[in-house]
Amino acid sequence: MYNFKTIFKQHTGKFILTFILILFVIFVSTNSWMYDRPIAKVVKTSIEKEETLTNYANGTYPVTEKQFEQKVTLKLLNTDHKGKKINIRNTYTMSQMNNSKLSKGDKVFVSLNDKGKKLSGSIDGIKRDAHVFTLIALFIYLMLLITKKRGFLISATLFVNIAIFVFALGLYSKGLDIMLIASVLVFIFPVITLIFSNGINKNTFAAIISSFISLGVAYILFKASIIYGGEIDYSALDYIVGNHELDRIFFAGISLAGLGVVMDVSVTICSSLHELTVKSPDVTLKQLSDAGRQIGYDIMGTMINVLLFTYICGLMPIIILKMKNNISLLSIIKLQMPFEITSFLMGSIEILITIPAAILVSALLFRRRRAYK
Repeated sequence: MYNFKTIFKQHTGKFILTFILILFVIFVSTNSWMYDRPIAKVVKTSIEKEETLTNYANGTYPVTEKQFEQKVTLKLLNTDHKGKKINIRNTYTMSQMNNSKLSKGDKVFVSLNDKGKKLSGSIDGIKRDAHVFTLIALFIYLMLLITKKRGFLISATLFVNIAIFVFALGLYSKGLDIMLIASVLVFIFPVITLIFSNGINKNTFAAIISSFISLGVAYILFKASIIYGGEIDYSALDYIVGNHELDRIFFAGISLAGLGVVMDVSVTICSSLHELTVKSPDVTLKQLSDAGRQIGYDIMGTMINVLLFTYICGLMPIIILKMKNNISLLSIIKLQMPFEITSFLMGSIEILITIPAAILVSALLFRRRRAYK
């Protein structure tokens, strides 16, 4: 029978990883001392007032919703007033569009006023870093637990890509051309992601080349469709202030949109075909091509639907909010949807191009290697 000591020896790494996760969660849940801003914890709430308000400034159809006023007791967690309690009033609406309902246990940022006889204050916002960092830690924990060393590389790739993207946005804010930035990112992201995830080998090399081929062909097709089919009406894009080369900004966005699924399709096909050539050295080009097409058929539908659901998730809040502001669904489809449909079609075309590109590159690289042996 196994005892704890035996189990610990067999799974030492998992126990250490779990212990680190627990310590990290405890740390981010009690890190108020790291902040200069006053932070308080909600210890008690009660509804003091409830009324129904009507917003007549919402166009033809005024919006009516309930508004609540809470009496909230807060306990300060840092600064010189640590441990003291203050009572404040918090007003929120049923939709909580511009405000939030407070519950016992919530942590909030507060502005304190200690000039009077009694300490008072107001809420500046809810402290959410503990939730965010806990989810990040849980993500990394599960990644390492399931995929071990590769999980570390995948997590590192993710954070490196995020850092590069943030740095690129900083360059754009300093005046660097957005298309130049996007072109460099399209080159950097596949190289970093695939090398970190799969190592430096022929599979990775084939996947990178096929990804570049797919993106290049898709770019040519997009430019041809714009030249011969007419420009897109960029005036309907959200948050436009003046003319800032909207076509370049739009294409910079869609050039990165399908990058993830393109790399996924490339790696799947290239790795599978490489394994086939290793297990069956005498495989013919036709057999290799047939196998690649079959793999492409199997993953093509799911990858395209991944894109579809991604765009649906991004569009849903915007569509609902616009409909709530009396913009008809037909107007949204006419004005908003063309951009999302274009992005979705570009990503889908990239997936379709990646399949033959990956098959061709794999056939040339892997069969040539066998020929020289």
